[in-house]
Amino acid sequence: MNVIVQSFLNPIFPVFAIMLVGIIFARRGLFDVAAAQAINRFVFFVAVPALLFSLLSRAPLGLVDYRLLALYFFSEIIIFTLSALLARLVFKKDVGEAILLGMAASFVNHVFFVLPIATVLYGDQAAVPITAIIVIDTTVIFAGTIIGLEIASHRGESIWRVMRLFVRNPVLMSIAAGLLVNISNVPVHDGIATFTSFTGAAAAPAALFSLGIILAGTRAANVDYAALSVTGLKVLLHPFIAWILFTTLIDIAPLWRDPALLVAAGPCGAMPFVLAMQYKVRAESIGIAIIYSTIASLFSLAIIA
Repeated sequence: MNVIVQSFLNPIFPVFAIMLVGIIFARRGLFDVAAAQAINRFVFFVAVPALLFSLLSRAPLGLVDYRLLALYFFSEIIIFTLSALLARLVFKKDVGEAILLGMAASFVNHVFFVLPIATVLYGDQAAVPITAIIVIDTTVIFAGTIIGLEIASHRGESIWRVMRLFVRNPVLMSIAAGLLVNISNVPVHDGIATFTSFTGAAAAPAALFSLGIILAGTRAANVDYAALSVTGLKVLLHPFIAWILFTTLIDIAPLWRDPALLVAAGPCGAMPFVLAMQYKVRAESIGIAIIYSTIASLFSLAIIA
């Protein structure tokens, strides 16, 4: 129990606290939604690309345990499918919202929430498995969800058009650039390394602070059972399934297993909410799931840690 308490006090609650500060400052009128949107643009176009390039360009990809990545991706597919079916068949959500609730249940807030926590708990070495999971999530889950939304919305846009949109996405381009530099063994100038690490360090606190500003204006008079179900799948069932897969099928080193389990127990990421806004899908349940899962993950992450 003492270990759980210590893990909660540092690093889990301090990371969560920056979002709490955003909520308090927004409630006092010091920041508004327009300020949060401006901060988010900085995060999306500058800080996150710098962070991902810094991580990927230096990550020892030759040490990646692809068996764990395959099992983690399998656990995500299970959770995605269960959540989407539950939303569609039980809660009678439309197809687009069901897809995004599936994504919310499987796509964790790893960059902004879990990564800084894992780095404190396990050291810089935790960035390797988490970065590998980020790559899988971004290139497979994120891309696959967008394709599914295009089909569900009957927009008639080709996959090639979607691919062209990816090329203009700064996050995806930073991932590609970081991987290319890493694989080709191109040396990164010290000045570039300093810029990306210094700028990337702002991504997590800025994103969580702006999310707190947005959450400050959210009102939920009644319990949202769809969001509650997504939260249960994300912070309880997902880490349980991942633990079963990691401990029964193959022998995985704790260096890889522990950060991956921490990711599985993390809260819903914000990207499904962003996509809901983009594709004009009802976003209330998605936004509330982010709130529920963020609060619940304070305890799930402490227990896993």
